[in-house]
Amino acid sequence: MRDFIALFIFLLSTSPIYCINNTIKPEREENSFFKINIVPDQPSYIYKIGEPAIFKLSIKNKNTMSPYVIYYEIGPEKMPPTKKGSFNSYDSDSDFVIEGGTMNTPGFLRCSVTIEFGNEKYSETSTVAYEPEKIKHTIKCPKDFEKFWNAIKLQGKSIPLDINLTLIEEKCTEFANFYQVNYQNLEFKDRFYGILSIPKKNGKFPAVIRFPGAGVKPVSGNVKMAENDVITLDLYIHPFPVILEKCFYDNLAKSCFMDYKFWGVKDKNTYYYKRVISGCMKAIDVIYSLPQFDGKNLAAWGSSQGGALSVITTALDKRIKILVALCPAMCDFTGYLHGRAGGWPHFFNEENIKMFNNKKVLETIPYYDVVNFARMITVPGFYSWGFNDETTPPTSFYSAYNVIKAPKKLFIIPNGKHEVYPEQIEKTNAWILNYFKNFTIKEQKNQGK
Repeated sequence: MRDFIALFIFLLSTSPIYCINNTIKPEREENSFFKINIVPDQPSYIYKIGEPAIFKLSIKNKNTMSPYVIYYEIGPEKMPPTKKGSFNSYDSDSDFVIEGGTMNTPGFLRCSVTIEFGNEKYSETSTVAYEPEKIKHTIKCPKDFEKFWNAIKLQGKSIPLDINLTLIEEKCTEFANFYQVNYQNLEFKDRFYGILSIPKKNGKFPAVIRFPGAGVKPVSGNVKMAENDVITLDLYIHPFPVILEKCFYDNLAKSCFMDYKFWGVKDKNTYYYKRVISGCMKAIDVIYSLPQFDGKNLAAWGSSQGGALSVITTALDKRIKILVALCPAMCDFTGYLHGRAGGWPHFFNEENIKMFNNKKVLETIPYYDVVNFARMITVPGFYSWGFNDETTPPTSFYSAYNVIKAPKKLFIIPNGKHEVYPEQIEKTNAWILNYFKNFTIKEQKNQGK
């Protein structure tokens, strides 16, 4: 794996970067003919086991001249439907009621509706929870789990950071300077990159590390938090600079890097996320090396893959004092092997199971499952997600959330999909800033005694 990545980097660094100007077809406006809305009869979207769920379907139809067919499927999320049906409608606006049945075990029940009209399809879903706080994980924890990660921490500590900063003038604001930062990770020539902001005023400041979602797009910097006199570090998990031309990352997304999430998964020592997690831990050393850091207040923030890395890094390094995890990925990978949804990147779903359902993969993934890190969380956390998430299934992240014993705050957007919503950013930023403020007030009081 190391040699492959090194070769790939060499080829990219010694070759010109070409921008491919593909013709992009304009996307049709979603539901341009049909506006579909599905809500359950329970406003909270949460039911007790055995209670029937009723889905109320409302359709706004801009085309009043032709009939159309409505198809629906109901079943546990990410699983084959247990109930199917269809019916016709001839009205411009229609309201229907679909009986969803119930669940006999904790989990999530999803109703999917599709309208076929001409050559087009219009779809919408609604997902309800059945006693989600009782969902149990399926992944096992290796006996040497902590020993394995402690050894990687020690290995990382033995390698100098060798930090390099490059000012990004176009990103600088009146409040903060922004830099590309890169530093040495586990292995020779394995660099980790990110965008660092440091307040321009004199003083000591708290810090936030923001972990990235999946993909190869570069990070942009955390301007909103930087404006509040906070040091910010947005990490990029791949071994490439974050200030190259856009076409570099566009081409990277079409390369073998699109499958990085599966690389080396047959061995716990070669899985791609080993270097990723090591780089995330060393990011804490980067923050602590800054003379402007107050030495105490450090928060972790992430969504999806970043939510997973936020939990993982916080579990492994107690210097992080609070964390935010939105719809975390990499939770309870083996759920699919037990007849329910498993975590991203879905090793054992219908598409991937033939490739990954083997002894070597099953021995590796417990070392990288968020459930096993969540057990180790000891600091306050803010968690948020939507039930309609089809990328990181709610069943999977509740498997991790439910094992956390530390103080935790949960904000649910019941009809939320796999997105970061403005209210989530607003609430999590406010929660972090409030913690920093209260910590400072408490410290000042203690010093005054």
